[in-house]
Amino acid sequence: MLEFKRINNVQTYTGGVRDVLVVRQSSSPLIQVEIRVNGYLLDLITVKRNILRVYTLKNLSPTARVTVSNITEGLDMTLKHNRTFRDFDFFEKLK
Repeated sequence: MLEFKRINNVQTYTGGVRDVLVVRQSSSPLIQVEIRVNGYLLDLITVKRNILRVYTLKNLSPTARVTVSNITEGLDMTLKHNRTFRDFDFFEKLK
């Protein structure tokens, strides 16, 4: 089972604030998941069983739709929005 929650304005040890995504899974020893923002691929991460994985979200609008899903068959990087995600500044478009 894959669980995730977005938490805004978390205090840091330096006195600042940041937005984070907390991901936890309880099914497999290790899985790979994809993080998407409004449908665009942001990152691929691995998550160990019963370990909280904290992922920092930088410069992301609070209204942006963040989804996390398990990659079971492999990721099709030939899709246009997957192939060009690093070149597209969707953070700027969401402000």
